[in-house]
Amino acid sequence: MLSLERIFSLLAALVLTISLAACKHDNGGVDDGDGGTGGDGMVDGDGQVTGDGGVTGDASPTGGCVVTECGGHVLACGDCLDNDGDGLIDSWDPECLGPCDNTEGPELNAGVGGETGGPCKSDCYFDFGNGSGNDDCYWDHRCDPLAVAPDYPPEGEGCEYEPSRVGSADCPDTQSTQCIDYCLPMTPNGCDCFGCCTFDELAGLGPNGENQYVWIGALGTDNEGTCTFATILDSAACPQCTPVADCLNDCGECEICIGMTEEDLPPWCNEEDRCPGGQQACGLATDPACPAGFYCVTGCCLPPVD
Repeated sequence: MLSLERIFSLLAALVLTISLAACKHDNGGVDDGDGGTGGDGMVDGDGQVTGDGGVTGDASPTGGCVVTECGGHVLACGDCLDNDGDGLIDSWDPECLGPCDNTEGPELNAGVGGETGGPCKSDCYFDFGNGSGNDDCYWDHRCDPLAVAPDYPPEGEGCEYEPSRVGSADCPDTQSTQCIDYCLPMTPNGCDCFGCCTFDELAGLGPNGENQYVWIGALGTDNEGTCTFATILDSAACPQCTPVADCLNDCGECEICIGMTEEDLPPWCNEEDRCPGGQQACGLATDPACPAGFYCVTGCCLPPVD
């Protein structure tokens, strides 16, 4: 027969086990996709995603990842998971263009259904909204002088260039202060607010020796994005476009521009050069993660979209 002391000891151990189990599951973390909670959504100092979901992946070896929302949604490029299995997470993955990007894989189309405001029309490419109501950004591909025969880039013959639209409400001569203040900060280096971007491979390919730009929002017949880093020079997959000058985040010599890694930077560049606006530099293997409430957009910590 067990002594009273032994019985009390076993009961104490049982209570401790139940308490630990309750604490483990009551962590207030992010949904793990199975109706449960997958931890606090952080990546630890060794670059491993932690949480009950058991998903791991490499991020920055010097910092952590913070789950970041886009307009109240947690998308693939803000969930602190390696969704495409390439060993890179969210802002450490060059294929992530910001927390409003839901395609961590190779396609540069954001995959949220909000890249355009209707046929031929565009609004802020890098937020979650569909239409210009929340950002007051207006552009129409029928105002692009490149949209002529035979290919009518960037959207095809249905969006042929119409000079009469230039300067209209669809294509204002200057974007509003609301558009510039809202959209331009989240636009990656090398892109305009409407997803017209340039890359290292396109340097000097313009008609007068300037950089060529392509529209990363192009879709195939399956409604999937066709523009990837591997197809930048394929004019069918990544059709040419003309950037909107007053809503363009150009690519400075020492800035991490879309698709770049630290190997692409000149050796003399320092953190101040990378973020001339005074933001915390980020995105390289030696950089710390952005603090909570900020997201790394092509090398600089910026506040995410409300």
